[in-house]
Amino acid sequence: MLSKHTLVSLALASIALPLSGQNLYESAPINYYDSEAVDAISAYFSDTEKVDSWERRGPGGYLEAFLEAFDIPANSQSLVFSKTSLQASRIRPENPRAIYFNDEIYVGWVPGGGILEISVPSPTTGTNFYVLDMQSDRPELLRESHDCLQCHGGSFTRNIPGHLVRSVYPDRTGQPIFKAGTQVVDQTTPVADRWGGWLVTGTDFPHKGNVLFDETDSGAAFRSTFEWDDIPNPKYPVGESDVVAQLVLNHQVQLHTLLADLTLATRRAFHDQKVMDELLNRDEPISESTQRRIKHASDKVLKYMFFADEAELPRIDMEQSDFARNFQERGPRDSKDRSLYQLRMNRRMFRYAFSYLVYTDTFNNLPEAALDYIWPEIERILNPMTRYEGYTHISRRDKAAIKEILLDTHPAAKKYWK
Repeated sequence: MLSKHTLVSLALASIALPLSGQNLYESAPINYYDSEAVDAISAYFSDTEKVDSWERRGPGGYLEAFLEAFDIPANSQSLVFSKTSLQASRIRPENPRAIYFNDEIYVGWVPGGGILEISVPSPTTGTNFYVLDMQSDRPELLRESHDCLQCHGGSFTRNIPGHLVRSVYPDRTGQPIFKAGTQVVDQTTPVADRWGGWLVTGTDFPHKGNVLFDETDSGAAFRSTFEWDDIPNPKYPVGESDVVAQLVLNHQVQLHTLLADLTLATRRAFHDQKVMDELLNRDEPISESTQRRIKHASDKVLKYMFFADEAELPRIDMEQSDFARNFQERGPRDSKDRSLYQLRMNRRMFRYAFSYLVYTDTFNNLPEAALDYIWPEIERILNPMTRYEGYTHISRRDKAAIKEILLDTHPAAKKYWK
């Protein structure tokens, strides 16, 4: 007969090691490929009457209808001319891929392409990916997995289904020169290293955007610059690829990946605990091991939401940015007319160092155990009388302001901070 120690060891091994070559999200309890889609996109498309009302409009096909249906601003348009998506064969500097986004949904479109590429957070699988076929008289939605997860489910996204922005060295056709390197971009990336392969408008400071390279023996060398006016007969909804939109995109893409990681880590921690509870014939609501795992993933989210280690930004003139103006009008305001959507764009992105994604379904639909840890921790971090390691960049005044804003505008703050 096997000893209890041996049984525990075998159980731990089975928990830690999915089938050979399998990612953790492919096994229980996530079962990514076999699970039912739970997200805002699948919910919308389950109502056939809504979709039947869509009309094709101009070169974008169903793009305009999609943006309207999900309240995605056209001025969030961010153009990427590197061949780094499903439609790589259609992408080139003269025909960039356009990305549009709101607080939760991302959609990509290439002029001349017959599909929209969509990604959206999910409370069960972290992130779901779709292709919307625009060739037929009625838009057809297909859930994507294997093709998208080659990039969006590996080391670039913490080995979970997640979102991703990269900076590369594109040649004159838009093909990345991989031996020159590639970099995942988020709010901590120095601005000088961002946007390789992207078209950026509204800047007067150095960055890697708008540049084409030649391949060399050692990597890549500057070839030429590429600007909006170099696009022949542009067919995009707006005539820019706004730097403010791209900075906001850089922030929220990584945060959505961290939230997906927290969702899956929490689900898996409770699944693993259940296996051990059954083996050891024990019954406890949440084990120390489960608590540690939730804390570890939650702390990464909190650091990012509080903009710890944010790269310093040059001053950006927002007067000419329609995106900046519209973005700051979104979201709730407190009794003093303050908002977490207020931009600064001088040294740091936002006036208040706490992310507006706290208002999204993605955040509010996190597992209860994760929220039960995060909300008291937010209050602890915002204590103006204490300086915690990793959060010393927030002044006492801003701590007080952030707490007041949350108490005025977020029901969960009132619930947890009694």
